Amino acid sequence: MITWKEKPRRFVEPPLITHLECQAYRQTTKKETDVSKAHAHQTMERLGSEMTKNNGYFNYFKKEDCGPVTEELVHTYDKLKDATEFSPRTHRDTNHPTYTASARRSCQVSLQTRWQIRSSQAYGRLPPIDQPTYGFGRSPMFMDSAMDKSHLQAGGPWTAR
Repeated sequence: MITWKEKPRRFVEPPLITHLECQAYRQTTKKETDVSKAHAHQTMERLGSEMTKNNGYFNYFKKEDCGPVTEELVHTYDKLKDATEFSPRTHRDTNHPTYTASARRSCQVSLQTRWQIRSSQAYGRLPPIDQPTYGFGRSPMFMDSAMDKSHLQAGGPWTAR
């Protein structure tokens, strides 16, 4: 059984049949790309350094008084004479032990930003003020008020002796 297959859209729209139609189509698309490139270059010149700056999510909330995150050792001699101590909590030897996955898992590094990003920054690591049981404490209030205990007592007027 032979199925009908549609022609690809490139052969249908625009219907470019003659050499002149193809040339006219190429000239119009070239003019459109030239105009859009000129507009893009004007926008890039107007924005300047805004196009190349670090615009990550955490960079917007970074504290202004912090210095560089780490000091990178560029030269080989500096790397050989480096006196950075080994951190036994990391799985591999590194110059940045606070930025490893094991440090994040064990909550050694706190997130410090200009204002609150996460909800965990609202309370930090202090104990809760209102309920020290975090709402999971046991209370006999429900048992005292809602349940009838008359059928649980042994001996009484309704028991058969």
